[in-house]
Amino acid sequence: MILLDNTVLSNFALAGDLELLCLFAGNKGATTDLVSAEFSRGVDIGVLPESDLTWLRIVQVRGRREKALFRSLRRELDIGEASCLAIAITRKCDFLSDDGDARVIALREGVRLSGSIGVLLTLVQSGRIDLKRANNVLNDFIRHGYYSPIKCLDPLLKTK
Repeated sequence: MILLDNTVLSNFALAGDLELLCLFAGNKGATTDLVSAEFSRGVDIGVLPESDLTWLRIVQVRGRREKALFRSLRRELDIGEASCLAIAITRKCDFLSDDGDARVIALREGVRLSGSIGVLLTLVQSGRIDLKRANNVLNDFIRHGYYSPIKCLDPLLKTK
């Protein structure tokens, strides 16, 4: 299972390219009920576009250990990131997030992690999209407010 938080979902939705996330995650794509609700609130208030997320499996925080971890993570993270990370840690899932605090905790806990830029890089490296399209999507992210440490993916793909 690959858990997506709202930061990654929102970037791809705002860029009009949610199908790239589906292409990346395939039948392993999932999010939590709390992230789904957060995304829906964004759609309701007009911050996010109406989007088809039916390809995502919706999961919930469950079990005593997972719920305790979720409550603990809520001290440091928003509800969506905390729910995804609690599940990723306890169920040994991959996690997609662009939230800095969530990424620090995920790395500390040994969770396999990527984000919006990592998704684009993987899609280019696997030949599923070309570099031009990936750079256009990255620029769409940036136009919609995504803080990116890079303006194009080219230098990350160059080999020595």
